[in-house]
Amino acid sequence: METRDTYFIDIGSGDVVPHAVEAKSVSYQIQATPEEVTKLKALFEKNYDDEVSTFTRAQIPFREYHKDPENAQYDHSMHKIYQMIHKLGNEETRKSIEEMGVLNYNKESNIREDIENLK
Repeated sequence: METRDTYFIDIGSGDVVPHAVEAKSVSYQIQATPEEVTKLKALFEKNYDDEVSTFTRAQIPFREYHKDPENAQYDHSMHKIYQMIHKLGNEETRKSIEEMGVLNYNKESNIREDIENLK
């Protein structure tokens, strides 16, 4: 069994670092093996590619967000990132993610329940 080390995650930049460089940029703390860190970094890279594809889609103003495969893919990749961070996170990290409600993402509908209830 590999030892787990402490890493700090910055969701905005996708950084996974072994020490908190600046407290304001750190979003979450996790305990992970080097293999798990590699997998998390790969998820962030995939998410970046998905984000770039949403930029192209944004140039088409008549396409609705919730009916857009590029945005659905971006949302799905963010969901996978939050799932992994939740799994590896300390108690504070898990609680924060649970309070956000991002683990309740439904890939099929791609519509958040709170938004759907506004209709």
